[in-house]
Amino acid sequence: MSGCLFAILAASAVASCGGADVSSEWENAAMQYSPPVLANGDLCGLFDFRNSMAQDMPSYAFIKCTGGTYRPSIYREGRRTDNLKLACLGRIEERVSAGGVSNAKPVRWGQSLDVHDAISVVANSYAGGTEISSEAFVLADAPVIAVRKSFTGTPPEEYEFEYIFRRPDSYDEKPLHSEYTARDGVLSFTVEKAVGSIHGRAALLCDTVDAAVESTLRGLRVRLRRPAGNIAFFLAFADDFAGDDPEAAITVLAGRIRREGWDGLKRNHVGKWRDWHVRSSVSIPDKKLQRIYDTSLYNLKCWSTRWSIPVGILPSHWNGTFFGFTFFGPALCATGHEDDMRKVALFWNSLLPAARVRAGRAYPGDASTGIRFAWLSDEKGAETSGNGRWRDHILHMGTVCHEAMTCWRYREDHVFLRETIYPVLKGSAEFYDHQTVYETKDGKTIIGKCCDLERMPSPVQNPFLTTCAAICALENAAEAAGILDVDGALAARWRELAARLRRDLPQDGTKYIPYPGYDARSVAVLGGLVPYGVIDSADPLQRAAVRDFDGNMEEAGGMLLNVKRVCTWYAAWTAAAQARLGDGAGAWRNLQKAASTCGRFGEIFEFNDPGAMSIPWCSSPQGTFVQAVNEMLLRCVGDELRLAPAVPAEWKDFSFRLRAYDDLTVEAEWKGGRCVRHRVVPGKAYSGRTKTLVFPDGRRIQYDAEAISEPRNARITRKPPKP
Repeated sequence: MSGCLFAILAASAVASCGGADVSSEWENAAMQYSPPVLANGDLCGLFDFRNSMAQDMPSYAFIKCTGGTYRPSIYREGRRTDNLKLACLGRIEERVSAGGVSNAKPVRWGQSLDVHDAISVVANSYAGGTEISSEAFVLADAPVIAVRKSFTGTPPEEYEFEYIFRRPDSYDEKPLHSEYTARDGVLSFTVEKAVGSIHGRAALLCDTVDAAVESTLRGLRVRLRRPAGNIAFFLAFADDFAGDDPEAAITVLAGRIRREGWDGLKRNHVGKWRDWHVRSSVSIPDKKLQRIYDTSLYNLKCWSTRWSIPVGILPSHWNGTFFGFTFFGPALCATGHEDDMRKVALFWNSLLPAARVRAGRAYPGDASTGIRFAWLSDEKGAETSGNGRWRDHILHMGTVCHEAMTCWRYREDHVFLRETIYPVLKGSAEFYDHQTVYETKDGKTIIGKCCDLERMPSPVQNPFLTTCAAICALENAAEAAGILDVDGALAARWRELAARLRRDLPQDGTKYIPYPGYDARSVAVLGGLVPYGVIDSADPLQRAAVRDFDGNMEEAGGMLLNVKRVCTWYAAWTAAAQARLGDGAGAWRNLQKAASTCGRFGEIFEFNDPGAMSIPWCSSPQGTFVQAVNEMLLRCVGDELRLAPAVPAEWKDFSFRLRAYDDLTVEAEWKGGRCVRHRVVPGKAYSGRTKTLVFPDGRRIQYDAEAISEPRNARITRKPPKP
């Protein structure tokens, strides 16, 4: 095929994803390429620029991770070996015989990720005129990988699509703790455990008439002679992890694949992803930030498992385990995905028995010690982090409380508050009260020694961020107790403790500081605003702390001491804090700084230094990035809805449809720097309380239940000043 047609294919792929792509023309491809994620919250894989999972990209050796070598493979959430690592389920690869070469590599390639439809689109050009483009997706509602290859130009002499049941970076060694047999197009495997071994099936199907699935010594394979046109391949998985019969389940999946075919499965897949995305919309003039925002939401959906949201469903991402120190709630709830966030709250509630044991209860039924979640938890609440100072963290208890209470603020469900959220809040508040709060000889109330952020020395006493987490837990628990009319005496004590802790937060007379005696900077000082929201945005010490960190971010903006560049998470965290201060220019500047270390698909890394990339597609920073953008456009403070509270002056045209507290949706559009449209839409759970819309020009409009239903009845309480 001509270079012109290749360019058309690649351009088409790029256009379908809003212009973000990577290609062989990128000068840093060999050393910095990181493949996109395709996942459905259960089944996950990294799909390279051939829509396969080849192991030979040099850049993989430079990606730092926590679970071994970084190589594309297939995993399912929750399927673990006895060492609590995710069980590898092999990978897919292709072999192209073209131009007289038996295993030819593309001479040119391009790849785009359509984050709205969750499809990887690639185009590959081989010597001798062979062109292979393809689309791939992980079916939204079933454990199925679908790949359709389009063969044009000179047909390859032979093409192989292979499912290789091998561990990453090996063609000889089977996955750890696994056994398998392959026959009749189905691979039967067992993940062997001391108790509860997992038995599963993987079926490979191809929709071309002359295709035969062969069993090989390492898996399953389809070989085609001189293929042409469109040919689809499907790899389906089933197991008994959740009590299903894998034989019956794989038969049902194979039947569905044959019945619906590529077109039907893709239609179903795209429909479900679009249904998810349509719950909100954000359009901003900075297209690079828009791309990262869209990719971040996409990735949170990819990682949203039946339990909660891990860092990722990959060994490199802490083996799909769950941190409590995550910033998902405001991002997911504001974009209409309260159900994903409620799942997170339900997860922590399900771990209460393990958390009571971890807190040190003396006997069954003892509640005096409160609860303490593992720093890094598996699906059953077991601690999975290795030995280290991070096990002395306690700030995640307040973060869990903040995330859970965020669910209540967006949908005031009293049953959910009483049965799911409040037990987590109460146990956390009691933990802080009984195990972490100390009175010093000089009359101060402080949090005792613990690990705060890992960049700082450990342990530290009276740390700012951890103290804000404790205040958050105590005040949220007291607020919930008041709403539910329970535990009045405890609630009063929690409020009093929180007030004393706030009074004695570490500061140097001009600003809050990370902890007493620490003369360096830390992102920790933002914690009073984000994530915990326990310090008023008018507090001069908090405002000064944000200004100081922002002005010196190059000194302390890396996640670890050996990280030189400002990491995306910390830059986005700063932007979110500035949004809460109404500083649109600062928020935009730091989001642009955050964008400078993102990947080619808009993905966020844990950190991304030259020659040291760490954890691409990392979930927590993506929640922070989305929150920062959302709160520039809409911020809820009690029953106030602040429209465009931190939009930079340069943004003249933008629009949004975002969720607000109390089951409301707010729509607004700006053109030429003026608000030309706004609307408040109530949901079924709206309480009927009066809301006040606050505009950037000072105008305030009050909406009660009647006015929200009929906007003409809204009451203007303050008009904008005359020019």
